[in-house]
Amino acid sequence: MLRLTARGPAIVKDDEWIAKQSEFARRHCVVFENFVDASILDLVPRWCETSRYFTREDVGKHGVFARELTMQLSEPLMNAFFLLLNQPRLFAAMAEFTGSETPIRSFIGRCFKSLPGGEHFDSWHSDACGAERLYGLTIDLSPNPYLGGSFQIRRKETRHILHTFTRSRFGDARLFRISDSLVHRRTQVRGVQPRYCYAGWFSGTWDYRKAYREAARPA
Repeated sequence: MLRLTARGPAIVKDDEWIAKQSEFARRHCVVFENFVDASILDLVPRWCETSRYFTREDVGKHGVFARELTMQLSEPLMNAFFLLLNQPRLFAAMAEFTGSETPIRSFIGRCFKSLPGGEHFDSWHSDACGAERLYGLTIDLSPNPYLGGSFQIRRKETRHILHTFTRSRFGDARLFRISDSLVHRRTQVRGVQPRYCYAGWFSGTWDYRKAYREAARPA
């Protein structure tokens, strides 16, 4: 239906496309299975294991709400996924899929690693930042099974959980709506295996280079 390949996005608007659109409209979140082509995934484990990371903390009005190991901007995986996801054809497809009234102009993301044990965590938050962040995308880059790390999305006011997505497969992606009325989180990773992920936002801003550097800079 929708897949990232080395030659660009592969888009097929079939019955699955329509079914996923309907699910996204109801739950504000949907999974794209096999979103990343196998030829790209072959390179990912080595990139993730050999890259350099720094500790990143996200701070809100109530203190630190998330902590992770973020891959440095100069690493090959960061450059590869920047090019794969900043494609006009992908922007147009995502805008059509979501019914976005705002044109999508860029994708701003980072790769991160979450270790089990509680040091790395993610609390409920919205990601809303004016009109810039429109939709979030999270790509599972963990070749080995891990425990925990589920994605949850809920309504901010009522705290009604719209859906909980347990561990997805290597190369799957989750698309979710960003809104002041919605919040989401990742549960903590347990066991012994780390969780690798590439995550970011489809944005309505042109100035993606500045925002990209901000997203991946050390705190």
